[in-house]
Amino acid sequence: MKTIFNFTVIFSLFFLFSCSDHSKESINNEASLPDILLDKVSGLQVLNSSINNKKHTTALLYGNQKTIQRIKSNGTQIEKGEKMVWITWNQKSDPNWFGAIIPGKLVSLEIIEFPAEKATLQYQKFEGNPIHIQKDTIGNQHRIKIILQQKMAILP
Repeated sequence: MKTIFNFTVIFSLFFLFSCSDHSKESINNEASLPDILLDKVSGLQVLNSSINNKKHTTALLYGNQKTIQRIKSNGTQIEKGEKMVWITWNQKSDPNWFGAIIPGKLVSLEIIEFPAEKATLQYQKFEGNPIHIQKDTIGNQHRIKIILQQKMAILP
């Protein structure tokens, strides 16, 4: 009986000391959006994702319900009330899985919005560290065209 008790105590101690909280280490804070940009993607759904191996970036495209309806119907013109957000991160190796790639630092966040109360399309690009709005408008029309041409990912 004493042997069973000793075995149980030793096993319990091994079990207790082998447990550790690695949850803080596994959170990828580097890829998190700043608090000031969280409301920009709230209520939106992921439409598709892309990986650019040449630039070593990963991107996600988000959209609202109106955008999803337009893309499903193969519409090419953005309509009032639509909103799309394209978020790009640098890639980095996953420290927990050999050979895996995960999002690293935030590169940019682009917003295309056609508010119902406005007559024109609005485009904003946030980039840098710390994140700030880009004031240079060169190439904006090209980026808008690329984002509007995106298709929805087909999921099984």
